[in-house]
Formats: sequence, structure tokens, C-alpha cells
Amino acid sequence: MPFYDLYCARCDEEYNISAKISDKVERLISCPKCGSTELDTVYKTPPAYIKTGGSDAAPSCASAGSCGSACPHAGRY
Repeated sequence: MPFYDLYCARCDEEYNISAKISDKVERLISCPKCGSTELDTVYKTPPAYIKTGGSDAAPSCASAGSCGSACPHAGRY
């Protein structure tokens, strides 16, 4: 089941819930605080990843020199 970010205007509550698509379409999901079924979907921008300098790896603390040569984070990205 997908997760939805929903907003209830009646009680000014925003929450994340896992529900069936049909439950959302048929407005069977209710606000956990006030019980209203008049919920709006909250759309959020996904994180952006920017490739820089020709390297496919994300910077790690080893490349910054903060952990030293035995950094557990090196090569994880």
C-alpha cells in the first residue's frame, strides 16, 4: 500500500498514512484527530541530487579528511 501525506483543514493537522488507493479515492480515510474525511493531499518536492566534478560518488567524510583513512563511510556512496 502506498503512503500519503494528508492535511485536514478542520483541525489543521498534517500526517502520513499507509492506505489502499481505493480508500483514498473513495474518501474512506479519516483524520486521526477529528475524524473528518475531507482530507487534502500534500505534495512535497523530492530531494534533488546534483552531480558535480565528474564523480559519480557522493562526497564522504574520508574525502573531506574528517574521519581519516579508516573512515567507515568511505565507499558507501
